[in-house]
Order: sequence, then C-alpha cells, then structure tokens
Amino acid sequence: MRTFFALLLLLAIPRPASADFMAAEAAERRGEHAEAYEACKGDVDAGDPECQALVGYLFQQGLGVPANATEAIRLFRLAAKRGLAVAQCNLGFAYEQGLGVTRDDVAAARWYQLAAAQGDPIGEYHLAILLAAGRGIAQDKEKAVELLRHAADRGYAVAQILLALGLEAARKPLPAYIWYRIAARTTSDPKLRDRAIQGQNRLIIAFSSQQIILARSTADDWKPSGPRLEFGPLGARPAPPPAGATNSSSASPKPVSTGSGFFVSHAGDLITDNHVIEGCRELRVVRDGKSNAARVIGTDAGADLAILRVPDIAGDIASFPASGLEKPGEAVIVAGYPLQGLLTSKASVTTGIISALAGPNEDNKLIQITAPVQPGNSGGPLVDTRGTVIGIIVSKLNGLRVARAIGSIPENINFAVKVGLAQALLDKNNIKYDTAPSNIEQLATPEIAEKVFRFTAMVQCYK
Repeated sequence: MRTFFALLLLLAIPRPASADFMAAEAAERRGEHAEAYEACKGDVDAGDPECQALVGYLFQQGLGVPANATEAIRLFRLAAKRGLAVAQCNLGFAYEQGLGVTRDDVAAARWYQLAAAQGDPIGEYHLAILLAAGRGIAQDKEKAVELLRHAADRGYAVAQILLALGLEAARKPLPAYIWYRIAARTTSDPKLRDRAIQGQNRLIIAFSSQQIILARSTADDWKPSGPRLEFGPLGARPAPPPAGATNSSSASPKPVSTGSGFFVSHAGDLITDNHVIEGCRELRVVRDGKSNAARVIGTDAGADLAILRVPDIAGDIASFPASGLEKPGEAVIVAGYPLQGLLTSKASVTTGIISALAGPNEDNKLIQITAPVQPGNSGGPLVDTRGTVIGIIVSKLNGLRVARAIGSIPENINFAVKVGLAQALLDKNNIKYDTAPSNIEQLATPEIAEKVFRFTAMVQCYK
C-alpha cells in the first residue's frame, strides 16, 4: 500500500511561471527531457525556483541529464527556501525515502509542514501519512484525517483514494464509493483510475438503486474546493479558473441531500420522512421559491416519519381521508422533488396504482404502489384521485439485491407509509389537520397535480 502511494512529487506551482519554465515544462510533458533541461538551465543559475525544481527532478531521475542525487537535493533546497511548495514536498520526499540524503523522518515532516501550511495538497497528503503513523512528528490521527480530507477536497487523486480506503475500512461504503468515483473521474493516471474503479466495483453491489443514483450524482457534481488541479507527467499544478468563475470558499453552502414533504397546518407544520432529516445540522424547506429554516417538532423512527415546523411559509395544506379507503387497484399519484441537480428543480408527479396494502414481510405500516419514485421523492405525498393524502413515500424495492436473489430485476415496486401513522404522530404532538369529506369529487390528473403542488415542498439537509 505504501509503495502504491509513493508517487513522484512534481510541479504544483501556485503562481505564474516564467516563459523559459513554461517551455521546459511543455517539453517535459512531451517526453523531451534534454530539451526541457536546455530551456531551463539558464534560469537555474539566475535563481528561478520553478526551473530549479524542474531541473532538480531531471537530475534526480536521470532524465535528459546524468543522474545526480546530490545536485537534485541542492536545487530542491534552493527552490524550497524561496517558498516553492513543490520543492518543499520534493525535499520532504527525499528525506522520507533517503534519496540523495540520509533518511530522516523529522526533516521530512518539517518540509511537508511548510508545503502544507501553504495549502499544498501533496504536502498535506504526505504530512497526513507521517502524522497517522507518528513518524518524525507526534502522532495525531485526527489531524491526519483532516489534512487528508483537505487534500482530497483540493483535487489530489492519491488522497481521494486513500480517504476512500479509510472510509471503506470504517464500514462507510457510500462516502467511500463517492470518493472512488471522484478519483476515477478526475485523474489521468491509469493506475490510479484502475484502483479507483476497483474500489467502486467492490462497493456498488451492496447499494440500492436509490443509493447508486445519489452517489453517482454527488460524485459527478463534485468540484475541488481550491484551485482545480490538472494531472500529467509533471504531477499536479493548479489550472487557471474558468472565465467568470467564483471562489468556491465564498459560495453559499449546498445541501448534502434533499427530500420532499407536505404541509398539514397553516402554522407551518410539515410531514416528511425521518430518514430525510436524520443527522442534519440544518434543515430548510423550499416552497414557491421561498426558503426558510425548519425545526423538528416530532419524529417516529419506527414509522420513518417526522414533523417539521416552518412558521414563515404560508399556503395551502393537505387533507387526509375520513377513513382508510385504500384498495388494491386504486389509482394514485406521487408528488415530490426527485433527483435534484439532474432533473427539474420544480415539483413533479408520477402515476400508478396501489398494488398491495402491505410491504415486505407483511409490513402493515406500508402500502405497495406502482407509481415510480426516485431519490428526493422520500417524504412526499401519495394522493388518491380526490387529491387527499393516503400515504407518505418512503422507499423502493432494492432491485439489485432482488436481481441477485431471483435472477431478474423487479419493476415498479415502491412503498409509502400509511397515512394513519402520520395522523397518530400529529395527534401525539397536538397538531390539528384537515380531514376531507367523504363525498368529495374525483379530479382529473392535471387537476390533482395542480392541487398537490400547492402543499408540497422540498426539504434540504445541511451537514
């Protein structure tokens, strides 16, 4: 494992480079090492730290010039003293591996610290390795994880894969999968990509289809928190930001997940799923373009239900049927905010029928339906042809697991919590709600959708 991650520490330069260095770097990328040396050797004596680092690398590896570890260390040291992070990393690596100098973990840690202090992801990664093992520096596993995460956030694929391995070992497969996928997507190194793809393949077989969609969407939307790094034969260097790009550190935070919910009182009480809000540091509810903070009023983990209160958003509210009249074959509509970031940001509907009045293993808390649901629908209303809420969308069948068990993929098997459990939770918390009269007329599907959209909202989770 250690050998796998012991990659060359090369040019990650945080400021504009000289014309000679740029020509040398371009030649090095083409594999024309002697030309790279000729382009930069004059600037080495003139004290240019970028050229000193590049030529030091050529001497260290014996590329275009005779191998000379002593000269490589001299040039790395000159550039490092000028504050060039990549040279500091190269010196740290030389001391850690004993390349041209006596092996010295204390010296390695000191040089890595200088690079990490500048936010250099390669320095952060290597310092994290030493901190985790207590080599050359006092052991601090918490700080090591923090540095590793920051290096991964900055776009360093090696750190992303090591972070994923740690999460996998800690039995946190979903975030591990996300980091593997990010690394596979961003790196140009075939060995790193293969390692990341292997990690994805190990983990994906245990996920539900909802988890797969969510993880892939999260990974594919990911962007580095610092300057985006380009990877090539010279290692990593910040790429110029796109025209009009803004600093991500000053951008508004984004929710880590979204779900759906529906209002049941004019005081701003909203029903959603407990798993939508569980573990969230902050909750916000969005309706009609308005976003407001929400607080949890009550939960029923067994029924997977929660009540949020959003007093600053007024509007229509849902109504419940006078009695449980659901029957197999009855037409139903699902409303909610599925696959945010992939589909429309507005609410959408799907249609189907009630398949059964119980869930897996005869779970009488659930209704089985054929109306398609996706990640983001959780917590949204299931309504009948009168537009009254008869259930709360909670899950879909894990198609991949069933397929492995029976050899075929099941279709349109989804579940909602029966509305009586939501009413019981509201009663427990002394929240009044509307009950629709039994003689209410049936509506056409577009009319139902229009009615349901008026009381359905998006729930955003921030961690």
